[in-house]
Amino acid sequence: MLKLFLDDRRSAPREAGYVSADDYADFLALLDKYRDCLELVDLDYDLGRDSFFSGLDALRYMKKHGMSPARINVHSTHITGRDQMIRYAETNFPDALVTGGESGF
Repeated sequence: MLKLFLDDRRSAPREAGYVSADDYADFLALLDKYRDCLELVDLDYDLGRDSFFSGLDALRYMKKHGMSPARINVHSTHITGRDQMIRYAETNFPDALVTGGESGF
């Protein structure tokens, strides 16, 4: 099982099983590659000043393409964005454990 981490500034936790993406395009490539073995998706909201995408867009992509990991964690310090992502995940991924906090719980 794989843990996919998306953040433009922070590194993924050092524990085994994490694969990291630092931008939206890399995240989508990894998501498509590992879609059948996702255990956790760990997301930041802000993906850089030059990015047109956010962690919420990543969740929307997952929903649109029928992906549903067992766990979704939102580790963003962007309060409004974090709250939007958690609400979206709870509504659209009812079988996933959704948390908001430090990476990896």
